[in-house]
Amino acid sequence: MLIDKIWTMLCDMKFKSFIFGLLVTKYQRRDRNVNIFLALASSGSIAAWAVWKEYPLLWSSIIALSQVVMTIKPYFPYHKVIKELNSRCLKLNLLNIETERIWNKIQRGKLTDDNIEQYYYDYNKTYAELLNFPDDLVFVTSREIEAKAEDKLKNYLKSFYGIDNSLNKNL
Repeated sequence: MLIDKIWTMLCDMKFKSFIFGLLVTKYQRRDRNVNIFLALASSGSIAAWAVWKEYPLLWSSIIALSQVVMTIKPYFPYHKVIKELNSRCLKLNLLNIETERIWNKIQRGKLTDDNIEQYYYDYNKTYAELLNFPDDLVFVTSREIEAKAEDKLKNYLKSFYGIDNSLNKNL
């Protein structure tokens, strides 16, 4: 039934927006850590002359590692991933708000079957476009992130719809 598909799409969109938000946090943390390491290694090299004599192998390893990280940093496009995910997360949240608005109208019997069908296909098309990322953008969603997003979805559904199970369509 089309109404069930709209509910499923609404839940899936909310789940994906939580995933995107968690991925943004993950990649921001990675980018920050790389930048902190590089900053400490480069500014610490000046202060390290006193330490250099006592731990030459350690310090030369840190400097060598920082040079390697600086060289390969362009291949870890965290900034690009963060920007793309943030942009899509916003668009996904806006689409989710529109889908919730339609869901509420459906629940109140304010839409015809033709209206429901039109909204479903229009929103589903937009949703598919939002989930289509450029080929050069690679990111991984871990099971841990998916579990956190599932918890956030459960809390969201309980808070806003008073249900404990996202499969419950009897709102």
